[in-house]
Amino acid sequence: AGDCAEVRNPRDGRRGSEPVWYVGRMMGEVLGRTLAGTKTAYLPGPWFNSAKFFDIEYQTYGTVMNVHGGKQAQYFWKHPKQNKFVTISYHPETEEFEGINAFGVRLRHVYFDKALREKQRVGQVVGGLAAANFDPEFYGKWHKQLQSDFTTQTGITLKKSNILKTLLSR
Repeated sequence: AGDCAEVRNPRDGRRGSEPVWYVGRMMGEVLGRTLAGTKTAYLPGPWFNSAKFFDIEYQTYGTVMNVHGGKQAQYFWKHPKQNKFVTISYHPETEEFEGINAFGVRLRHVYFDKALREKQRVGQVVGGLAAANFDPEFYGKWHKQLQSDFTTQTGITLKKSNILKTLLSR
């Protein structure tokens, strides 16, 4: 039922139709509760999608525009030897974190969901990437290279993130 639904007045940053698995699941849950007598609002939270193509992970959280400049600043990082790519978007004036696209790395959904809901600054989000890394135990670590390059290219100071500590205290 969820894949058949269309939202008439979508929230900011969301579309009326979002044909991906997790949206269909959430819409189906809302419909099921409502039909069972408990009127339930559809509150999807920040956009995300995750997929795996053979051995390459793909994840996106928030909004990463396909056109550079204007209302969104972007930082792009590529691992020097592996198929790992990350694009981070943020507001050019306020430095509010707006989204991330990642290829070849696994990220924790809960980390970016919290960062987007709290409208955290990109320096804090990038500063805590060690906590966001969800790659298997024997994969090489990549976040230190990205953090160093991010600071050099953007001039934005990284801040220690308490996101993981907050998440673990629940």
